[in-house]
Amino acid sequence: MTLAPRVNDSFVTDPHRRAGGGVAVDSSPPPPPEVAPGTLLRLAPGDWSYGRDLTPGTPVAVTVTSVRDLPNRSEEWVWVLGHRPECAYPHVDRHPPCMEVRVAVTALRGRDQAS
Repeated sequence: MTLAPRVNDSFVTDPHRRAGGGVAVDSSPPPPPEVAPGTLLRLAPGDWSYGRDLTPGTPVAVTVTSVRDLPNRSEEWVWVLGHRPECAYPHVDRHPPCMEVRVAVTALRGRDQAS
């Protein structure tokens, strides 16, 4: 006796369904807001969560060189690379960014809406 597969059996092949009946969803986060290189970001203490040699709970300023859009990043946070405003980078040979700070995507989106 041969049994016909039931719709919710995990061995039924459907490109829009996962084993167990869940609908497959694209898990990649939306692209981060665009921030032009040279933009000065002034971040409030709640707008960022981590940065090497930065004091937690303080405001941070960074002149942006790039925003990392990593494939495994979360929807809430992105890494912003840049220079401290007091860095003399325009007047010296190019050098790697002075700082990297983990910034809330909402802070970048809020900056776009305020412009």
